[in-house]
Amino acid sequence: MLPIQQHLTELQKLLANHKSLVLQAEPGAGKSTAVPLALLQAPWLADKKIVMLEPRRVAAKSIAHYLSSQLGEKVGQTVGYQVRNEHKISQHTRLEIVTEGVLTRRLQNDPELADIGLIIFDEFHERSIHADLALMLALEVQEAYRDDLKLLVMSATIDTAQISAYLNHAPVMQVAGGTFPVDLTYAGKASGYLAEHVVKQLQYALTDSSGDVLVFLPGQADIKRCIQLATEKLEQAVELLPLYGALPLAQQELVLRKPTTSKARRVIFATNIAETSLTIEGITAVIDSGLEKVLTYDAKSGLSRLDTGYISKASAKQRAGRAGRVQAGRCIRLWSEAEQHALAEFQSEEVACTDLANLVLELAAWGITDFADVNWLTPPPKLHYQLACELNQQLNLLDKNNKITAQGQQALTFGLEPRLASMLLRCQSDIEKNIGCLLAALLSERDILINADSSDISQRLLLLIDYAQDKQAARASVRFNQNTVSQVLTLARAFAQKLSTKLDVSKLALADIQQYAGLLLLHAYPDRLAKLRGTTNSANTYLLANGRGVSLRESDAMLGQTWLVVCDCDGKNKDGVIFVCGQISQAQIDSVLTDKLVEQSHYRLDDKKEAVIGRRTKRYGAIVLSEQNLSQIPADEFSACVKDIVQTQGLTFLNWPKRCQAWLQRAEWLAGVMPDFAPMSAEYLIEQIDNWLLPYINKITSIKQLKQFDIFDLMVANLTWEQQQLLQQHAPESYQTPSGKTVPIIYDEAQGPTVSVILQEMFGQLESPKLANGQVPLRFELLSPARRPIQTTSDLANFWRSSYFEVAKEMRGRYPKHRWPEKPLEEKPGRSIKHKQN
Repeated sequence: MLPIQQHLTELQKLLANHKSLVLQAEPGAGKSTAVPLALLQAPWLADKKIVMLEPRRVAAKSIAHYLSSQLGEKVGQTVGYQVRNEHKISQHTRLEIVTEGVLTRRLQNDPELADIGLIIFDEFHERSIHADLALMLALEVQEAYRDDLKLLVMSATIDTAQISAYLNHAPVMQVAGGTFPVDLTYAGKASGYLAEHVVKQLQYALTDSSGDVLVFLPGQADIKRCIQLATEKLEQAVELLPLYGALPLAQQELVLRKPTTSKARRVIFATNIAETSLTIEGITAVIDSGLEKVLTYDAKSGLSRLDTGYISKASAKQRAGRAGRVQAGRCIRLWSEAEQHALAEFQSEEVACTDLANLVLELAAWGITDFADVNWLTPPPKLHYQLACELNQQLNLLDKNNKITAQGQQALTFGLEPRLASMLLRCQSDIEKNIGCLLAALLSERDILINADSSDISQRLLLLIDYAQDKQAARASVRFNQNTVSQVLTLARAFAQKLSTKLDVSKLALADIQQYAGLLLLHAYPDRLAKLRGTTNSANTYLLANGRGVSLRESDAMLGQTWLVVCDCDGKNKDGVIFVCGQISQAQIDSVLTDKLVEQSHYRLDDKKEAVIGRRTKRYGAIVLSEQNLSQIPADEFSACVKDIVQTQGLTFLNWPKRCQAWLQRAEWLAGVMPDFAPMSAEYLIEQIDNWLLPYINKITSIKQLKQFDIFDLMVANLTWEQQQLLQQHAPESYQTPSGKTVPIIYDEAQGPTVSVILQEMFGQLESPKLANGQVPLRFELLSPARRPIQTTSDLANFWRSSYFEVAKEMRGRYPKHRWPEKPLEEKPGRSIKHKQN
C-alpha cells in the first residue's frame, strides 16, 4: 500500500473545509497516482472535473495511461490527457492531465471554469513560469468567480510556508515517503572529463548493485558522450539508453516501461526530466553529476544563454530518491559532502531568470498592465518586465499603456512565443503563410539538423519541403532528426489551419524562401537584425540592432553575408554564437523598417580646427545602414552642426572669453552651496543649448562668424532677473578691500571663493566676509610686497590674533622698508611701504 493512501480521508476533509491545500509528500508516497483517483470520489466535487497540471508532456501521458489502467479503462474514458497538439479526452472524462500551456489557455478562455471543481498542481517545486502564472490566475478565479473551486499544490520538495501564505494561509499536509533506504556516497568532482568520471563510477555501481542504473547529466551532449564512452569501456552486457526532453515521446515512453521479457540490465542516461513525475521501473542505483542546464535571460542583449550550474538540495534529494523506489539502493554523488552543504535549498524560480514576453502578454490579456498589480508568488526583476512590455509594444501586441491589442489577442491563440505569433499575423499571401508556418514551427522546436555546420534557416526550410514530398530523398541529403521534422510539420499544419489556409509545401521554391523568409523573420526579431562588422580580419562577427555583438562559427556557410536576422543565439556577454539565422537584403530591410529608420547628420572639427567634417547616417538601433560624407554644412543644418561640436568639445568652442568662464564659475559655485538657486554648470548649458543659444544664431552661417558672436548676455539670460540679483549679492564678482581697492574673487571649485591681496591692504578688515547668505567665508590669499603668497586663511579674526605675528616677524627681515606693525588691528589699510618721516 502506498503511504499516501492512509491519509486520503484526511486529505478529502481538508479540501472539503478549505479552498486550498498544500501537500508535501516525499518521493514514493504515491501523490501523483493515488490522490487524483481518490478525490474523484469526494462528495464536494459533485459532478465536476479534476484538472491536474503536469510540467512535462511525457509525464502527463504516462500518468494518464497508468491511472486509466488502474481503473481498467483506456485513456480518454474517465482519465484523459491534453498536451500540445495531442489529446485523448471524451465526454466521459472526469480527470484531465494537462500541460502548462493548455491550462493557461483554458483559464484565459473560460475564467469561470464552470465544469471544473479542483485543479491539482503536481510537482510544483519545478516552479516553471507557466505553473506560477496558472496558479496566480486560478487563485484569482477562486477569489473573484468561483468560491467553490479547490486548489491543491503538490510536491515532494517545496517551500510549504511560502506557498501556504500565497494561498491565503492554506493548510499544509505532510506525508512521509514510501522509498527504501538509499546509501549516499560522495565521489568528488571529476578531475578530468565528466564522461570519464561517470563511466568509472558506473563500473563500480554495476558491480555493487543488481538493478538498473539511472545517471543524471546536465545535457544532451553529455549524454551522448557518456553513452559513447560506456560502449567502449563497459565489459558487462548492458543496455545503454538516453532520456531527455527532445527525445521523441514514443522513445521516452519505452525507457519508462521496462519490457517484462527483458532481462538485460539497463543504464539510463537522463537530464533532470527524470528527476520527478516520471517513474522509471527497476532503478536501484543513481549516479548524480549534480549539474543541470538552466536557460538564463540576459537583459542587456535580449538574448538567453544556456548555462550549466549546480542543482539544489531539493533536487539532489529528488534524484537520490529514485534509487529507493523498489528496494534499498545507492546514490553516488559526483561532488563532496562539504559542497553538498553549500548547495541552495531550492532551485531558482524560472520567472526570475527568463524572458517574460509571453508572461506579460498573458497578464495583459487577463487585464493586468502594471508590475505592481501582479500578485507575484516570486516577483521577477522589474527591468525584465519592462523590457518584455517594450518588445510586445514593438510587435504591436500591446499598446503604449501595456493594454493588449486585437493583434495581441490573436497572437495568444497560436500557443507560440509573441515574436513568432506576431510574425504569423503579418503573413498576407498563401506563400507567405506557408513559409511563415514552417518558420514558426521550426523555431518553436529544437533544431532539426544533427551537428549542423550551417546556421542558415533556408537549409532547414528546404529540408522540410523535401521531407514532406519525399522522405527517402530527404534522408539521403543531410543528417537530421526525423521525429523532430515530423513534429515540426505537424505544428506547421496546425498553424496554417489557424490562418485559414492549408499547408502545401509543393508550391514552395527556393526563390520564395529567399524572397519572404528574411522579411518574415525581421517581423519576429526586429531587435536582432545583424550587420557584418566589416573588418577584413573578422568576417564572422556581427553587430545586432540592440547593440550586442554576435558571431558565426568559423565553418558556417553563412560567413561573409552582410545582413542577417538572428533567430537563435547564445546570449553570452561578448559575441555569442549564432545557431540559426536568415539572410536578408538591405532593400528588404528598408521596406520593412521604413518608419523606424532614423536619418541624422553629425559634425565635428578636424584636428587642426580649420574645417568642419560632416557625415549623414541612416540608422536602425545600433546599426548604421548607410552613411555619406558632407563636404559643406547646409545652411539649415548649421545649428545642428554647432550643437554636435559643442557636445563633443565643450563651450570653449564658442566665443568664450574670461568673463564667460568667470561668470559660469560663480553661478556653478552658488548652485552647489544654495540648493534653492538655479542649477548651473557647463553640462547644464550644453544640455539646454537648444533653448538659450541656437534660436539666436539662425543668421550665422560659418564657424568664423560664430567665433565672433558674443554669447555672454545669452548665457546670463539663463537666470531670471531675481536670480541674477541673488548671484550678484551672494557670489559677487569682486571684493573691495578696506583701502578701497577692487580685487576679483576667483570661484575655485576645489578651494572655494578666493581673493589674492597684499597683506597691508587688509588692515582694518577684522573678520572674513561671508558669501552665499552667510554660509561660506571668503578665503584670503595674503601676499608679500613682492606679491608672493605668505598666508592663506578663511578666518581673518583668528589670523590677526595669532599667526600674523609669526608672519610679521619673518617678513620684517625680508622687507624692512614695509609695514609690519605690532598692533595690526590699529593700523590703517593701504600701501605696504612705510611712510617717510619728516
